[in-house]
Amino acid sequence: MNNRILSLLETIRTSFWFIPALLVFSATLLASLVLSYDRYWQDYTPEFLQFIYHTSPESTRAILTTIASSMMTVTSIAFSITVVALSLASSQFGPRLIRNFMSDRGTQSVLGVFVAIFIYCLLVLQSTKSVEDLQFIPGMATYFAVLLAFVGVGVLIYFIHHVSYAIQADDVVDKVHCQLQKDIDRLFPNQTEWNKQSEPKALFMDNVNFSRAVKAGKDGYVQTVDFEKLVAIAKEHDIKINVLAKAGDAIVKSSTLLELSVETVKSLPDDAALRNCIMLGAKRTPLQDPEFAVRQLVEIAVRALSPGINDPYTAITCTDKLCAMLCDLSQRPFPPSLHTDDEGEIRVCTRSFEFSQIANASFNQIRQYGKDSIAVTIRLLESLILIAEHAANDNQKGFVQEQSDMIGQACEQSTFCKKDKADINYRLQQIREILDK
Repeated sequence: MNNRILSLLETIRTSFWFIPALLVFSATLLASLVLSYDRYWQDYTPEFLQFIYHTSPESTRAILTTIASSMMTVTSIAFSITVVALSLASSQFGPRLIRNFMSDRGTQSVLGVFVAIFIYCLLVLQSTKSVEDLQFIPGMATYFAVLLAFVGVGVLIYFIHHVSYAIQADDVVDKVHCQLQKDIDRLFPNQTEWNKQSEPKALFMDNVNFSRAVKAGKDGYVQTVDFEKLVAIAKEHDIKINVLAKAGDAIVKSSTLLELSVETVKSLPDDAALRNCIMLGAKRTPLQDPEFAVRQLVEIAVRALSPGINDPYTAITCTDKLCAMLCDLSQRPFPPSLHTDDEGEIRVCTRSFEFSQIANASFNQIRQYGKDSIAVTIRLLESLILIAEHAANDNQKGFVQEQSDMIGQACEQSTFCKKDKADINYRLQQIREILDK
């Protein structure tokens, strides 16, 4: 799928307007259908339902007005609760976690249901008439409005429970971890053919002279890179492209995005077309950036370790989730850095993510901010033991060795008591034994 469409879908997914808009449209359609039934098929209503028409227009309007005003009041309360939850999430877990709350389908649906019931009642209310001989009582539509009012009460109860549960630290961490695991499954699928690269990247770079640079037209973060489009452009103009930017990079105006090999080229691609293959935005997104959700978990852990919050258990939970992710990632093949056209010729070279890069982003700040917490330090070492047992190559083992060495140095300089230092050194020794196997 086109990267711009993916970016648009991501924006829609994290918005408060899309699902409510769909529900309002559905309420409008439902009101039209039920009112059409009341106008044209009222005589075919079964006898046991005829009682819904045995009322006056005044009582019908009173019922609809009561439901509509109640739904608008409840909508205001729901929006207020949502804003309070967002403020609490921003202060306790970090402002970047607001995106996760905004993408919550439960909250979006609740707000949409309340607004949709309100709109439905307004549409039915305006069709109720009692002017001299002209009288129309939308009995079936009013009956549906009463049923929707019961639905609204149930949704309100669900919403209060949902918000109370959603702002708990363990639930927030688990949701971020689930999103991180989905991103890992999408960005690092188990494709065995990725392990077979026809030509090493270093050899390819040595044999190709990239002599023309394409500069960025604006500042921003790299959100997506359209590799398929770049391969198509490279094949069309018979060139090779070296992509210097990858998802998550901060780009400044006039910095180099791409390099082209142009020695024997008859026609050059337009710079604007090449720039369009790399989408820049004001913020990072998880579309192609595996560190996005990692940094969210790290931010929760770092805030939990701050003196104002002092919640090491939340930091330990984040460490456990990151450890589980890294153990899974260690068994997955990484996307190739060389991309070929349909004839098998290498056209595009990219900067690919490495295990150590993602792993260091997961552990560095937690290690730095948690160096005075014995419980966090020990859990970091226990996580490194698990990662060492799953390590499949030197890059992964090097990460474990580097992190354990830094923890060991911090331990030597700390004022921990002998027993605590012994616990730490015991786990450091376990790591050495596993890496030496």
